[in-house]
Amino acid sequence: MFAVAYPGLDKLNIMSLTSPESAILSAVIFNALIIVALVPLALKGVRYRPMSADAMLRRNLLIYGLGGLVSPFIGIKLIDMLISLIPGIG
Repeated sequence: MFAVAYPGLDKLNIMSLTSPESAILSAVIFNALIIVALVPLALKGVRYRPMSADAMLRRNLLIYGLGGLVSPFIGIKLIDMLISLIPGIG
């Protein structure tokens, strides 16, 4: 949002999103979709699997930690590419 006033901040656009408006809209849409997707999982719960604490920590860090870091970047970028196709927004 401040890249117009401070041109040096454009270096922080590591995902090469179309515009500040589409970036904010993409993030809001992604968060709304994730919340809708996670509510049923939270209500249902997950199946208990007997395993050691070390194995469970490793598995959960891999699934939820790595997935929680990577999936927003991919999801927001894909939504931004779709939004940029709409005239007047991107």
